[in-house]
Amino acid sequence: MQSLALHPVAPAARPTFKQHILAQLKDTLQVLRPCFEDESVTEIMINAPHEVFICRAGVESRIAVPLSAAQIQAAITLVASLVEKEVGDKSGQRILSGRLPGFRVEAVLPPVAVKGPSMCIRRHVCRVIPLDEYVAAGVIPEKYAGLLADAVSARQNFLIVGGTGSGKTTLMNTALALIPRDERLFVIESVAELQLAPGNHVLIECDEEQGVSARRAVRTAMRYAPKRIIVGELRGPEAYDWQDAANTGHPGSAATIHANSASRALPRLENLLLMATMGVPYEPLRAAIGETLQWTFYIERQGASRRLSQVSRLHGYDRRRGEYEIENL
Repeated sequence: MQSLALHPVAPAARPTFKQHILAQLKDTLQVLRPCFEDESVTEIMINAPHEVFICRAGVESRIAVPLSAAQIQAAITLVASLVEKEVGDKSGQRILSGRLPGFRVEAVLPPVAVKGPSMCIRRHVCRVIPLDEYVAAGVIPEKYAGLLADAVSARQNFLIVGGTGSGKTTLMNTALALIPRDERLFVIESVAELQLAPGNHVLIECDEEQGVSARRAVRTAMRYAPKRIIVGELRGPEAYDWQDAANTGHPGSAATIHANSASRALPRLENLLLMATMGVPYEPLRAAIGETLQWTFYIERQGASRRLSQVSRLHGYDRRRGEYEIENL
């Protein structure tokens, strides 16, 4: 009788703790499971019990789902357990930020949330969009695509500018994909969303509640011997340290920033630098921006689509006239 060889079957990969919490969250918010599974839904906005909106393909709409305060509260507690934080009466904390596999969560509890517990769940970008695909889709004009590629190749410092939901992070992913993999990067985010190919890089997720500010992270970056320092979003005094680093041995550094046009990114950056309270007079501060920054790329949301609509080249700062030397392309 022929013997049968028994081949061991490889056990299925165990879900990680984060994946387990995400599964529990979907169970808790069962009525929203189709939204979690539909990759075209980029945002789930739970304003209050029984008041839910979603964003699909850039269009926001309300959906009729029964979602109680208890369910929302349980979901917030689950997220808190993942990020090892406490929210609620015991801790006194009423606002929670957290990250799950593929999603970013922001939550607010009463009495800060006036209408009841609230959450905003944003889907992370899962795929890096190649630059030529952006051009083919009409999101980036071919001329601007060439300027972005040239800026990255020439190791010039740049900002990606836009409003909330305009696609800044997605565009930054595209720019990062153009950087040679052998260049050491130090990447700083408040919530890790940027996608990096395997290579020589360090990823830092800041958390003020855990004592790690973006400013501290930028200062740490300068001691990690990176070629470039990337900040997911400039929103405070860390802008001063990022600019200082970009201007002193880390060319090709980049960040995103909130502003309503390519040129308005400069006043916005000025305001953030002033928040650092370093005592630098206003004119030398503006001159430092002129020496450090070379490009601003403005991407905007136009209805359901996005478009890189403005690019500015900064040639410096004219102290005599008190103006930036800007070329709008």
